Amino acid sequence: MIRHSTSSKELVDLFAAWLGVSFAFYLAFSAASLSNASLESILLTLSVPLLVVGSSFVLHELLHKFTAQRYGFWSEFRANYVTLGLSILFAYVTHIVFAAPGATMIYGPKITKRQNGIISAAGPLLNLALGGLYLLLWLLTPPGGLLSYVGIYGFAINIWLSAFNLLPIGPLDGRKVLDWGVLQYVAIATVPFVAAVYVLIFVFKVF
Repeated sequence: MIRHSTSSKELVDLFAAWLGVSFAFYLAFSAASLSNASLESILLTLSVPLLVVGSSFVLHELLHKFTAQRYGFWSEFRANYVTLGLSILFAYVTHIVFAAPGATMIYGPKITKRQNGIISAAGPLLNLALGGLYLLLWLLTPPGGLLSYVGIYGFAINIWLSAFNLLPIGPLDGRKVLDWGVLQYVAIATVPFVAAVYVLIFVFKVF
């Protein structure tokens, strides 16, 4: 029997990470500086990333958790408040989100590379699917309206979260997917990386 258990510590960490990542994306997208923006404007603009991040970052971590629990492993999210703070600072300075608010911890005997790869790929693939849905919302609604804004925002956030987490470095998901197999990594990561280049150029306007 699969038990999708949680704890008060996990709920607090998820909530804190949700707020922190939402604020980081607000800083990355906001054209006006905080010093020139009214409190009402900040709260209104922040409400969109709060909504979108709630359906992208949180679900990303929960899908890691539920996939791991499906294999019978213990799994809970833990926030890293140092890297969460650095993510906010980096977004303010560069307008690019270094999304590292914590990670889903997994423990179990004899976790295979295939199981670890599937667990790790679950989150980024969910973000890719959500990005596609938000893209449809953007394309099918009148430009300049609230739904159009939510659509492009949701598309950009989900694609960025998918591609960033699939980088094959350090503790990120991509490293575990690559350990599973090169072909599996290429098949999973290609579309998010191509889409992320589009987001960087045309949404974040880095280049």
